[in-house]
Amino acid sequence: MAHTFRYAPARLTTLISKCFRVKSIRGQLAVGLTAALVPCLAIGFYVTQQYTRSRFLTQTEKRLQAESELISYGLSQWGVGVSRLVETLTVTPAFRNGRVEEIQTILDRVAAADSDRLWRFWSASEQPKLLAFSGGQITPEMKQAAEQNQAKRTYFQAALRGVSTYEVVLSRTTGSACLNAAHPVFREVSAASRSFKEADAVMSGNRLMRQPIRTDLSGILVLCIPLNQIGADTGLQELFKDQRIPLLEGNNRHDFLRDPRGFSSAVILVSNTGQLLFPDVQWRGGAIPMIDELEQSLVPGLYDVARNVMQGKEDFVSLSAGGQRYLALTSQVDSAWSLILLLNDRSLISEVNAIGRVQAAVGLATLALALVMIAIRSRALSRPLSVAGSALQRISTGDFDVALPSSADDEIGGLLRNVQITANRLKSYLGEVTSFAITQKQIDTAKSIQRDFLLSELPVSPAYDVAAFSRPALDIGADWYDMVDVGDYAVLLVADVCDKGVPSALYMSVFRSLIRSKLLEHRSELEAPASATDAIRAAIEQTNNYMAANQNASMMFATVFIAAVNKVTGAVDYLCAGHEAPVLMRAGEVQMLDRVSGPAIGLFDGASYVSSSLQLQQGDTLVIYSDGLVDARDPANEGWGHERLLGLLANVKPDSSAKLLNTIVSVVDEYMDGSDQFDDLTVMVFKWLGA
Repeated sequence: MAHTFRYAPARLTTLISKCFRVKSIRGQLAVGLTAALVPCLAIGFYVTQQYTRSRFLTQTEKRLQAESELISYGLSQWGVGVSRLVETLTVTPAFRNGRVEEIQTILDRVAAADSDRLWRFWSASEQPKLLAFSGGQITPEMKQAAEQNQAKRTYFQAALRGVSTYEVVLSRTTGSACLNAAHPVFREVSAASRSFKEADAVMSGNRLMRQPIRTDLSGILVLCIPLNQIGADTGLQELFKDQRIPLLEGNNRHDFLRDPRGFSSAVILVSNTGQLLFPDVQWRGGAIPMIDELEQSLVPGLYDVARNVMQGKEDFVSLSAGGQRYLALTSQVDSAWSLILLLNDRSLISEVNAIGRVQAAVGLATLALALVMIAIRSRALSRPLSVAGSALQRISTGDFDVALPSSADDEIGGLLRNVQITANRLKSYLGEVTSFAITQKQIDTAKSIQRDFLLSELPVSPAYDVAAFSRPALDIGADWYDMVDVGDYAVLLVADVCDKGVPSALYMSVFRSLIRSKLLEHRSELEAPASATDAIRAAIEQTNNYMAANQNASMMFATVFIAAVNKVTGAVDYLCAGHEAPVLMRAGEVQMLDRVSGPAIGLFDGASYVSSSLQLQQGDTLVIYSDGLVDARDPANEGWGHERLLGLLANVKPDSSAKLLNTIVSVVDEYMDGSDQFDDLTVMVFKWLGA
């Protein structure tokens, strides 16, 4: 999958080039750059848009929250002002002593300052009487209806018991919904109540109703604010003109929730008892406006938002309506009132789209500029490439006499120089091949000569079972194995000359001949059981000294493992001169003979070697090999390694040395999976059968 994805742009470029028959370098570069840049620009555009939208939403929520806090503060200050005004009136001597004429005069003065506010002064009795009022004419019939209904008002009953409260009611004197704030007027100033509370909250559980009516009251002062004047009275209308709340326009119309064209912003003020205080939403049948009216709006979900905020849940949600989306933030003003701020996200989307248009314009300008630069540069690049193509065509026909002009020190210049160097080398090589040709027949002859150095047949004895295999990495190898059977001893040898190829093969023949001749010179010592170790050590040391003294200029050396096995007793004396450690297989277990006797032979004149010994048990097997076995590489260039060798030998139980040898070679070949052989590979398997 990763491989396919990595080459997807190149394949796309090739496909587009074929479809539009683009052959020039200039066109292909333009197509390639476009195929690479357009997806990158598109992805970058999408990611940036999403990030910008997210950031705008976060900032909008914070700004709405700030505006909500400002509105809440304004409403709170308005409530404090109303409370202080009412309390100031109730502590005057006229109100405390119940002097109705003076009270009427005071109410007329207050009403003159603010004609939208209606004032009522009631007697503090179970059957209240309207003693003084302001704000319009009240007929005797209206006054009688109001007096008959007043005792049923929750806020009035709470005031009779000394608690200042407010409640939204349908006024009998005006016929409209009003926010009524009632304050008991105490004869003694010290007994005055200090703050207003929501009537339903005060009267919940009927605990207050079980208290007697206060007898120290001179009356009840009621301030009536029509709901259609709440916006002006609270200062909300003026507050919306404040530059500190730029998101909310505050031009709420009574029908904005049912307008199919939608609206830009809105503020809704609700009480926690479900009354819709602001804006001035028209209601049906002269009833008090409730949040149920919101179910008739064209903004689905607004009613649920209002229900949640009534329960004290503050949230920031998105509502969809008629193809438009509104951001809704809810917050509580106090324990009785809550705010819902609505903002059409058209302004948000327009700002995001504006950023997107700028980004798209920059991306297109970048692409256009890149294409222009490619057109200019590709013309300069294509000329030397054409020169290089012509030169390569001449070289392909055997004409190596090319002379390319000098060029800049860049990739194209490097290409021209490489073409020139290639032509010169081919010309030189052609001369060398003509003068000093080494034919395949000569190589085959050398291979045949080398095969003669290796034993065509290994010695046979009832005391052991032995098999060997050698395969060069190139035409001619530098590994070899050898075996000499003398008296009671079988001498085993596996060796490897450094490097590979023809030079190493030549030195292999010298090393092999010297070691074998030295072993035969010490034949008598091999026939004496006590002198076998001296024989193999002398053969190795004498060969080393000769090669180090006479052939050291070439710095060629060989690693050697040699062992003298007593066929009768199974005793083994061995030397390991810089060679791979053989493996001993015994009763299902494997062990590496990793004692080093000395350096590789042919390097250091006068080097001494120390022999080691071990005792074979009947059925024990020695696996001797060159480094080409463990260095075998798979297609990923990972070596086979000692761990895999030991793991293989620990899990096989071959019937013979030949079968074990075949198993080892087969497993290694399977691991290589067709890869070129890394180095010459040689393996010898020796199993002691006992006397």
